Amino acid sequence: MIQLHFAQFSGPPKALFEAVRRGKIAAAELPVLELVDQALAQVGALELAERSELLPILAELVLYKLRAFAPHPPSLPAEEEDEEAPALLEHLVALEEAIVFLEERARERARVLPVPPPPLPKDRRLRKLSIEVLVRAAEPFARRAELRLEPERFGLREAWGRIFHFLAKVRRSLFSQLPLKGWSEQTVAFASLLEAKRLEEVALHQEANFGPLEVELIPPASEQMESRRGSRSLPLA
Repeated sequence: MIQLHFAQFSGPPKALFEAVRRGKIAAAELPVLELVDQALAQVGALELAERSELLPILAELVLYKLRAFAPHPPSLPAEEEDEEAPALLEHLVALEEAIVFLEERARERARVLPVPPPPLPKDRRLRKLSIEVLVRAAEPFARRAELRLEPERFGLREAWGRIFHFLAKVRRSLFSQLPLKGWSEQTVAFASLLEAKRLEEVALHQEANFGPLEVELIPPASEQMESRRGSRSLPLA
């Protein structure tokens, strides 16, 4: 965007035009030649729409200044006005020519189509080969990767068997005290305990969140019945 500067103003041409039109800046004090020079120096960086708006605004500013001097022609210094008018017209003509030239260049560039680059020269000594032939030729140089997976030696069944034999002796134990080695066995064992909990073979107790987990083996129904019968047959004291 073009910026115009002089003693009483600094800003775009449209703002200067509004200030003069509303009487905030006296039209007689406009340094028209200086303003046109500033506009010509910046017109190359404008877009096409901004260029088309610039010339009418500058023309209106010139008319405002001419009207300011029109009612009192004798009071104006005739020599200065005579010297300023031709130079001002030359600047306006140069500005209009620059705008027309830039508009033509923009239209010409819009019609230019990009040309694709020429194809690379082909070596006639090389014959066309199928993809299968190329793959077979590259096979000896390809590196083969072999992934060896170790067989699963500690699964859910193995984990539950170890836990069951341990709990059969102690009936109740903390999870951290179960005979498990390393994090991998603990993970598999915890999954097996969840399955045993679903089958009502163990009971899990935890007093607080993230607290110690206690595992209790639930005896079979037959053992529970025998224990109940034994308790009933005990003599009363």
